[in-house]
Amino acid sequence: MSERKPRYQIIIDHYTDQIGTGQLQAGDKLPTGPEIAEQFGVSAITVTNAMRQLEANGLIKRIKKAGTFVTERPEPLQLAQAESRSGAASDSDLAAPSSPLAVPVISLVMPFSETVGYEIFRGVEEECAKQGLYVTFHNSKYDDSVERSIIQKLTKDRVSGIIVYPVSSYKNIDVFSSLTIEGIPFALIDRNIEGLDAPLVISNNVEAGYNLASHLIKLGHSRIAFVCQSWKEAVSVSDRYKGYCNALIEAGIPPLPEWLINIEDIGTTTEYGELLADPAQEGEFMLSRLLSLDPAPTAAVVVNDYTATRLLKAALQAGVAVPEKLSITGFDNLSFTEHLEVPLTTIEQDFYSIGREAAKLVLAPERGQDSNNNKLVLSTKLIARQSTSVPPL
Repeated sequence: MSERKPRYQIIIDHYTDQIGTGQLQAGDKLPTGPEIAEQFGVSAITVTNAMRQLEANGLIKRIKKAGTFVTERPEPLQLAQAESRSGAASDSDLAAPSSPLAVPVISLVMPFSETVGYEIFRGVEEECAKQGLYVTFHNSKYDDSVERSIIQKLTKDRVSGIIVYPVSSYKNIDVFSSLTIEGIPFALIDRNIEGLDAPLVISNNVEAGYNLASHLIKLGHSRIAFVCQSWKEAVSVSDRYKGYCNALIEAGIPPLPEWLINIEDIGTTTEYGELLADPAQEGEFMLSRLLSLDPAPTAAVVVNDYTATRLLKAALQAGVAVPEKLSITGFDNLSFTEHLEVPLTTIEQDFYSIGREAAKLVLAPERGQDSNNNKLVLSTKLIARQSTSVPPL
C-alpha cells in the first residue's frame, strides 16, 4: 500500500525539489496562492501552511504586496534539512507538523460565552468543517488584557487562522497588527480596529439604527433618546447612532445632544463619585438620566439587549410603565428578549452568516487582502414586540 502524504506536504516537496534541482533559481517568483491552490486542488489555508514551512526552511521569502520568491541559493545543509522534514512528515496523514507550521485549527475569540455566541460559532464551525479544520472557542470576557493574552498564545501556537470579536475598536492594535506581520490569516467581527485595514464582517448598523428610530417615529414619538455603554467602544455603536440621527433628521426632528446617554459617564459612579456596588444599578442610572430631562424622552433606542433589559426592569420597578410611559428597544434579538416581563422590540442580526462569512475570509486570506472585498456588511431585521407603542398623551 502506498503512503499518502498530507496535501500541504505535497506542495512542500514539490517546491523543495524544484529549488534543489535548480528548476527554480534564487529570486524567481512563485505562483500566487490561488494559482497554487488550483494547481494542487487544495484550499487557501493548505497553501498558506505549505508556504510558511518553506519559509521556515529558508527556501522562500514572502514580500508583502510583491509576492513569494526563492531565497538566495540555499546551502546544501538547508536542503538536506528540508528534505529530512519532508520525509518525517510523509510517514502518515496524521503526522504532526513541525512547530513553525500552522496547526489545522481556526480559533474564535469573543467577549462572551459560546452560549451567547452559539450561532456565530456554528457558522464558523460548519464553514471550517468543509476544509477539514477544527474550531476552538475562547472567551475574552470583555477584558482587553485577556483578549491580548489569548491572541498572543494562539499566535505562538501557530493556529491556521483567528476570528476575533474585539473588545473595543481602539485597544490592542499592536496585537492585531502582529497577526498581519506574522502572516496569520484573521478576520474581525462586529467592529474594526481603528488604524488597521483588516478583514471585517459586520451588520449594517446604520440601517439598523435608522429602522429602530423610524419604527418609534411611526408610532408617534418625537423625543427619542439613544443609550450606549461607551461612545468610544466601537464603530458599530457610532454607526447605530448615525442611523438613529438620520431617521430623526429625515422626520424633521433635530437630535438633541442631551438625548445621547453615555453610560460610561454616569453608570460607573454615583453623583458623589463613589463606585457602584452593583452593575445592575446601571438601569437605575439610565432611567434617572432619562427622567431628569425636561421634557423627558418618551422612547429610548438602546445599544444592545442586555442594556435595554436593565433599563426596562428599572423602569418597571420604579413604576414607569413600559411601553405606556416609555418605549424601549434593544439590539441583537437574544433568545431571552421575547420572554421578558414586556417582550422587547429589537434588531435581529444574522449571527450564523456573520460567523460563516468571517470563516470564509480567513480560509481565503487573499480575499481579505483585497481592500475592495475585505469588509462584508450584512442586513438586519426589525423584530417589533410589546416594549414599544404610541407615546403617552
